Amino acid sequence: TRLVRIANLDQLAPGRGVVVAVAGDAIALFRIDGRTFATDDACARCGSSLAGGTLRGATVACAGCGWEYDVRTGAVSGVPALRIDTFEVTVVDSVVMLAVEPAWLPNP
Repeated sequence: TRLVRIANLDQLAPGRGVVVAVAGDAIALFRIDGRTFATDDACARCGSSLAGGTLRGATVACAGCGWEYDVRTGAVSGVPALRIDTFEVTVVDSVVMLAVEPAWLPNP
């Protein structure tokens, strides 16, 4: 894996999600209690943007269908075996970086 710069901390307001694109994929970022979390942005049920959902604590509710996800684990509330992808986030000097797999790396 490699770290890729995706945002600055000042772009992440507490209690709100932000969507960023990484190699054409939409990633939702959330800042909770001083920690930053990244998940797939698409709801597993309806495909709506999770970054645009309602965030309460570490749970985001999809604006499209109401399904709730734990942004720390990607698990659907009430169905922990069903989950969306989560991604490792590192913050260095207010720069948010995402751990990406080789398939996401740009071609040389």
